[in-house]
Amino acid sequence: FPSHDRSAAGTASSISGSSVTYAGGGGGGAATTGSAGGAGGSGGGGRGAGSAGVSVAGTANTGGGGGGGSGTGGFQSGASGGSGIVIIRYADTYSAATSTTGSPTITVSGGYRIYQWTGSGSITF
Repeated sequence: FPSHDRSAAGTASSISGSSVTYAGGGGGGAATTGSAGGAGGSGGGGRGAGSAGVSVAGTANTGGGGGGGSGTGGFQSGASGGSGIVIIRYADTYSAATSTTGSPTITVSGGYRIYQWTGSGSITF
């Protein structure tokens, strides 16, 4: 049965100032010889391995799941999930942070101050 054709859709968020979908599920690997892997869910999910292909990693900075492996037509390993992101947003009527580390992207838009990290970092108010 084609259970590998289903993967969970992610969740849309506008915290960054525009709508982005995060945390899509990874597609399942092929269940039978000659079949394709499942598509990844919206929000960065990677495609699962087909019986003759490879799985796809989740999209960076979305937290999307990696595609599943396949045991048909020669074993194919599953792929890694996508890296995450940290976003802090608050009203721009409050003061900016006194310091940050990790080189966040900082924007002021729509009445908000937005800090985004795609790696390690810190913030001090």
